[in-house]
Order: sequence, then C-alpha cells, then structure tokens
Amino acid sequence: MSLSPGDPGSTSALGGALRTQAGRLADLVVDLEAAASRAARGGGTDPTPRERDLVSRAATQLDRVGGLLQSWTTTVVESAARLRALEPALARCDLVVEGHLVVERSGPSRVEPGERLAERERLQELLNRVTAVRSRELAGLRRELEQSGATLAALSDRARSGT
Repeated sequence: MSLSPGDPGSTSALGGALRTQAGRLADLVVDLEAAASRAARGGGTDPTPRERDLVSRAATQLDRVGGLLQSWTTTVVESAARLRALEPALARCDLVVEGHLVVERSGPSRVEPGERLAERERLQELLNRVTAVRSRELAGLRRELEQSGATLAALSDRARSGT
C-alpha cells in the first residue's frame, strides 16, 4: 500500500548532493573573498564582487532546495509509516486502500456490516489526515521549488549578461 510512487532515498540523496554543492560554492566565495582582500592590501581593486554575489546567491538557493527535498523525504517516510499503521485494522475488517479511499475488499466478508462501515469511516478519516499532510507539504514544496527555479534562472541570466 503506497500513497504515491517514488523513491524517498533518491530524493534525499539529491537533496544531500545539492547541499554538498552549495557548500562547495560557499567555499569558492571564501576563496574569492581572500583574493579580494589580497588585492585590496596590494592597492588594487576588487575584481570579484559580482562573482561573489552570484556564487553566494546560487549556493543559498542550492542549499535551500536541498533542504526542502530532504524535508519532503521525511514527510514521505512518516506518511508511509502512518499508512502502514492502518494495515492491521484494514485487514481485520476486510478493507483496503485504493488511491485515497478506504473501500471494502472484494468477495465475502465475515465482518458484521455495521462494524465494517464504522471502521471504514474511521480509517478513511485517518487516511484523510495522512493525505492532507502530504498534500500540504507537496504544495509548499512545489511553490518553493518554483520560486527557487525563478531565482536561479535570474542569476543565470545575470551571469551570462555580465551585469
């Protein structure tokens, strides 16, 4: 029983990889700042403020997206655990989850109809809570990723234009 296809491990790994790259970019900013300090001590001008700003902003976005993906992974894993916790009650009453609905398993059942209906309604409410949390988190993730995508695209345009 699963709420959606996907591999939480891969999502988490991608988030970790993005955060690692963000760290590397942040290290480059430190290197650029050191070069700027050396240039200033030698009486020269700092040739890197634009590059430092671009790299710093890109690092911030990559770290942010990586963190969001890792947070989403936690939500997926917790939702799967909550869903698995429903399985014994589902089986006891000959019920199954189809998509986002708790329905009666096909075939005859030894469970009294009134008990089955009451349990189906109770389990549906619990399933609704799990899916509501996931839906809210996914909508937030989508909004944040769209915003980060726009920010990174603007940084890319700025880097290419030299401004």
